[in-house]
Amino acid sequence: MAISAELARYGRPVVIREKRAFYYQDDVCESAFYLVEGRVRPVKFAPDGKPFDLPFLTGGHWFGLAELFSGSLCLFDAVAEVECSALSFSKQNLERAVKNVDLARCIIGVLSGEAGRLTGILADDDAQGKVISFLLSKKTSLQSGMERACIRVTQSAVAESLGLTRETVNRHLKDLETLGLVSTGRGEIGIPDWESLASFALKRRV
Repeated sequence: MAISAELARYGRPVVIREKRAFYYQDDVCESAFYLVEGRVRPVKFAPDGKPFDLPFLTGGHWFGLAELFSGSLCLFDAVAEVECSALSFSKQNLERAVKNVDLARCIIGVLSGEAGRLTGILADDDAQGKVISFLLSKKTSLQSGMERACIRVTQSAVAESLGLTRETVNRHLKDLETLGLVSTGRGEIGIPDWESLASFALKRRV
């Protein structure tokens, strides 16, 4: 890959062994990394110390880039799931790299893509929360004490009620169905266990 060869002129090759960390959350960000080979597990910790995993990073991904440019602290633990090879960039070397027009376009594209993905995650998260809140709101209108219930409603009606697209509602219902929290049928949504759904909604807010 030509862009990697060009990057190699500015980055320092590093190897991080399995289960070792590139850096930890709230460390001062001294380097950004371009992952050449391997798999990195990013883990974010909430203020109460509870961890939650972010999507794995594989070859061709950057991490620490935004933090290094902005001078902020590292946003998550970056732990090697397997032995990883990467290019390490100090801020000085990264500034040299962006003087290369092609590399500058690449790096700006990465930063823009990360911002777009973050926006998408936040938007999806909000949409899923709306879907769950809608379902939970229907419990009071059903027979008291029902552990399992079937809400008679179409996904189009849910989407219209929440100001979402039908595709978005369908996607989040499928995600919840995979977790065993709902079941979907023609014109109905089943809730196997209200407490499990309510507990999941609570965990999302942590």
